[in-house]
Formats: sequence, C-alpha cells, structure tokens
Amino acid sequence: MRIAGEWGRFDAPYLEAVLVCEKLNIQQPVKLLIDTGASATHILDSDAKRLKIDFSQITQLKHGTTGIGGVVDTFVLPSVKLYFRTAEGVHEESFQEIFVLRHQPKNPEEEARIRTLPSLLGRDFLNRYELVLDRRKDRVTVTDEDAP
Repeated sequence: MRIAGEWGRFDAPYLEAVLVCEKLNIQQPVKLLIDTGASATHILDSDAKRLKIDFSQITQLKHGTTGIGGVVDTFVLPSVKLYFRTAEGVHEESFQEIFVLRHQPKNPEEEARIRTLPSLLGRDFLNRYELVLDRRKDRVTVTDEDAP
C-alpha cells in the first residue's frame, strides 16, 4: 500500500481521504494535515461545519483537548473509516474514534483564524506506517512497504 499526498497550505504535507461515519450518515472527502505532534486524528471547525456534524449526537469529553491556544471543546466521533486512494485502488483505515474540536472564538478576528485551521491526521494513523516527507523532491508518502 502506498498513499501519495501533497504539499499544500502552510507549505505543509497533506493527505486526502473520504471520511465515513455511519452514525451521523457522513461520507465526505476531507483534507488532513499530517501532524506528527498530534497524538490523534482531529476534525477541526471548518470541516466539522462542512461535514454537518451534529454535536448533539456525539459525546463531549469533559476535559477537552489542550493545544497551543489553550483548552478547546472536544467531541468523540465513533467508528470512523478513512478511505485513501492508492496506486492499487483504495486503502481503508478504521478508527474506534476520531476527535472533533469546537473552538469558542472571542471575536471576529479569532473566528476568521480558526476557520483557516486544517483537520489533522495524527499519530494514531501515522505510527502504523512509514512516513516519507521530502520537500526537495515534492514527496509526501505513507506506505507499508520499504521506501525506494
């Protein structure tokens, strides 16, 4: 299996997948920033809105998630599958849960900044595979094979 990504916004590596959550009847593409600093995969505000995540249908964690900006409301999206396009076809990845973050902006400027934050592909996925990031060669690859 070899998943090819791309260098995108923030000059950072991204993978694209189709996110499927049967509980909320979601089947939509999502672009995920590869984040080796994130312990888990997170859907952020703009994608949560685009995916029409109904927060009343999912569980909120009492403790939230701590990030650079402080603690943010965190919800659990259960039984999620991500489908990645590969050269061989499609690779399916199952998650018991993915976290959904919901910020509470204090002003319009902060709200605008929050809307630019991408969803994150964390180590709950990345640690399963080999990750190759080579900006000089414009290469972003996740694989379970030996790299060339």
